Amino acid sequence: MPMAEGFDIDHLAKLARLSLTAEEKALYSSQLSQILGHFQALAKADLPATIDDARVVDEAALRSDEPGPVLGAEAVTRIAPASRDGQISVPRVVDDES
Repeated sequence: MPMAEGFDIDHLAKLARLSLTAEEKALYSSQLSQILGHFQALAKADLPATIDDARVVDEAALRSDEPGPVLGAEAVTRIAPASRDGQISVPRVVDDES
């Protein structure tokens, strides 16, 4: 499979907020290059311009969408790792730095 080039592993690691060792950078660069190579090969595939995907799923195979039992807010907050004021608390994953 062809290898793809043209990406900066340091920039990608920064965007993903990853601190990579030199060995990890080499490994991930190689793996990402192979993945992008697969996409390049797919882009060259001779495919029809349009595909009739309106009937891809057999409608008879789909179950009906009917409401089932639900947990109340109290039960959900009781089993959550952390909660406050009746809401589930989660760690902050986005900060204000750019």
